[in-house]
Formats: sequence, structure tokens, C-alpha cells
Amino acid sequence: MKMVPLHQSARKLNYYVRMFTKELMDEIDYVIKNSADDSVPKRLTKSIAKSDDLKVYVDKLKVIHSEKDDDVLCEKLNEFISSVSNNNLSGDWETELKQCVRVYVPDDKVPWKVKFEYEPTNYTAWPVLHTTLDPSSPKPPWADEDFTLKSKKNELKHVKWNQEDELEGRKIDRRSREENIKKYELDPKTGLPRNPKGRTGMVGRGLLGRFGPNLAADPIVSRFKKMPDGKFKIVNKKKVLECIFIQRRDNHEWAIPGGMVEPGTVVSMTLIKEFREEALNVCHNDKEKAEKMTNKLKQTLFASGSIIYQGYVDDPRNTDNAWMETVAKNFHDDTGITNSFQLEGGDDAYNSKWQECSSELKLYASHKEFIQKTVKKHAAHW
Repeated sequence: MKMVPLHQSARKLNYYVRMFTKELMDEIDYVIKNSADDSVPKRLTKSIAKSDDLKVYVDKLKVIHSEKDDDVLCEKLNEFISSVSNNNLSGDWETELKQCVRVYVPDDKVPWKVKFEYEPTNYTAWPVLHTTLDPSSPKPPWADEDFTLKSKKNELKHVKWNQEDELEGRKIDRRSREENIKKYELDPKTGLPRNPKGRTGMVGRGLLGRFGPNLAADPIVSRFKKMPDGKFKIVNKKKVLECIFIQRRDNHEWAIPGGMVEPGTVVSMTLIKEFREEALNVCHNDKEKAEKMTNKLKQTLFASGSIIYQGYVDDPRNTDNAWMETVAKNFHDDTGITNSFQLEGGDDAYNSKWQECSSELKLYASHKEFIQKTVKKHAAHW
């Protein structure tokens, strides 16, 4: 019997490589344009002499960044590393680039109960550890301490795993939303949470702030699609459902508008906040407009909704020690309130638009599964 691939997106070799190559490419590009300015902040590059031709590196990085096939990506990556002169780049770039390549884990070796000679790479992205390019800068307020450091081992003993915890005076919910998991296990060697779905080929946190579950909220705003004559669109005797999607800035993939639940914030408010910011481009920096829109959504469309899914998300950012979970909730428009919405991508989104829900949809991470469940709930065409 063929084994079903386990949390496959979380084991993609190329996600963090693509992210890091983009970061390196952007910095080289920036340094080239500001080469005369010695005060230009640098993390991965050194001072550049006039004879240096870093544009060649940018071209090679673009090729790596666009590569989808994992095997080809690794080949191009090794070629790039061997071609770079360390006269141009700092000593950190090669170490970080190698660290963000996941170790390959075969499908049958994913479960923890299966014995496997396993030496995963250890990677936590710079923005999770520092607020600026200065290595001495503190961690951002939404992130845990780096408990992998020996100096932090003592603090690790006081963390309340599988419970409600507190960080710098703000509440953090470290409980899992996964229905099949009463409590996630801790790694007996490190004392850190262990991914309940199995091995990912990477330890550390990647781009995730918390060890253990990192909770997000995904608002699924839907309505039945109407034709220009005002009648519902029908396919195979079923109405067609459409939902609001945003195009992510980081990878340009289409997704449900959503985001992380911040410490001390309830899920219901995060659902409104993320929809308001990403799909309607009404951000907190315009407090009056944001408050007005929040109240309107609370009293109308977001006054009631149905939970479509809550629990583990097969996300390409996941690691052995940190993983995404979400609460996906459907808010269906039966009154026509969404007709007044002016969709515009904002915050982490390029674009925002209504899109028909069908089996042809291509969406980020597990979002297609959430949409399929929503379509089924409304007995619509799929």
C-alpha cells in the first residue's frame, strides 16, 4: 500500500533557501547602489571595491530563488557556494545558507517512532533573533528567547509548555489546537517541543517566533457568486461560492487573508484585524479609519461565523521545534454587505480579490483544504 506523504509542505527543501537567497540578493543589490556610502548597513556583505562585480552573484541568486525542483536547487546552490569569493561576502553568509537547507526525510521516516539516523540542520532566521542588523540587538517582542543557547537553559525550565504562559507581562497560549493531540511531547534531549506530525529535516524555529505551536487566524469571507443579470451562477445544479483571497508579498502565492495571533490578543479580534489590514488595506496607522472599519465588521459580517478548521497546518515554515496552527473561520455574506467593500491588498499582501472556489484553485499551504471544507458546508460546486 502506498504511504500518504506526511506534512509534505513542511519538508520542502527550498522554502528557506528561497527566502535567504532573496535576502542576500536584496542586500547585494542595495550595497551596489549605495557603494559610495560607508554607513550602509551590512550583514552578509563586506565593503566593496570598485573591481568587484557583484551583479554576477545577483544573477545567480535569481536563478536559485526561482528554482522549484529541490534536487536541481541543491545542485545550483552548491555551484553558487563554490563560485563565490569570500573577499566579497562576510563569513556568515555561507554558514546561514547551508543551515537553511533542510535534511531530506523519506516519507516512511517522518514519524518519531520510526528509527532513523537523523541529523537535521539547525536554523532560526535572523529577524527572529534580532530587531536590527546589529548582532547585539535584542529579539523582537513577539519571539521567544533562544532556548537552544546554553545561557538560556535555565530559563527553559520555567516555560509552561501545553499551558497558558506569560512573556514580558503578556499572556501566551502554548496549548495545541490540534484535536488529535492532547499534549505535544518534548524532546528528551533538548527539552524543547517536538513537532507532533514528525520530522521536518530542520530544528530551531526558522521564521517562527515561538517554540511549539504558533497560532494564526484565517478569516474565510464568502458569498454565492452572481451573474450580471443578478442570478446566482450555477454549475452542475449547484451554486458557485466565491471567497476573498490575497496575494502574499513573500512568495506571491494566493492565500486566505490571515496572520498571527499576538500575545494577549483574542482570536476573534485577530480575524477582524487581519482581514481589515490585508484585504481592505485599512491598517492600524490610521487609527480612526481602522476603528470605524473594525466596529462595522464586528456588528455585521463578523458578528457570527463558523469554525471550519482548527489545529496543525502543513506550512513550509514548520520545523521540528516550531509549527503553525490556525483557527480558520467562515463568515458568509447573505445580506450583500460585502458589495460595499473596496478590496485592496495591504500590509503583507500585494493584491486582494474575489475568486471562484473550485478544485482548480492553487493556494498557499493548507488553505485549499480549508476552502474545500467551506464549499462543502454551503453545498456549493467544487
